Amino acid sequence: MECEIKKAGTEDCKLVFNLTKQAFQDYLGPAFSSLVPALQESIGDVAEEIKKKEVLIAYLDGKAAGSVRFSLLTESQYCLSRLGVLDEYQGQQVGKELIKAVEKRVIEKGGQEIILYSAYRKKELINFYQSLGYQIVKIRNDNDYMRAKLKKQLNYKSQKVEVIT
Repeated sequence: MECEIKKAGTEDCKLVFNLTKQAFQDYLGPAFSSLVPALQESIGDVAEEIKKKEVLIAYLDGKAAGSVRFSLLTESQYCLSRLGVLDEYQGQQVGKELIKAVEKRVIEKGGQEIILYSAYRKKELINFYQSLGYQIVKIRNDNDYMRAKLKKQLNYKSQKVEVIT
């Protein structure tokens, strides 16, 4: 299966809204508050996010499988947020491809570091990020759930550049 990553436009706000809602359903369990921000946003909120941040959608065999958002925090630091992959596409490298696409774009923009926050109790997510080189730098207990702050220094020299002739 081929994974294709496309940048979302405001015309994609309903799609991104639905992907996010479906991908974050497992945050409705007893370990989380009902006030999980990803589940509270409206289609209008998503449209505003698309205007302010870069939002990417992953398509697997032409079907939307997941999405991610990222934005500039400081001159060289970016924040990755709302990475979500639909259940039926879990384990098919969709999340990894979305992260790789974000990292590539951040490097192209001159970024040197990416931070993200993830539910600390979702060990499979923490392990996933760590397998991609992200390290926990802080754990905090927010009103809705406990979050781990992870970051990754991007190494320009170790990035493979594909040359197409």
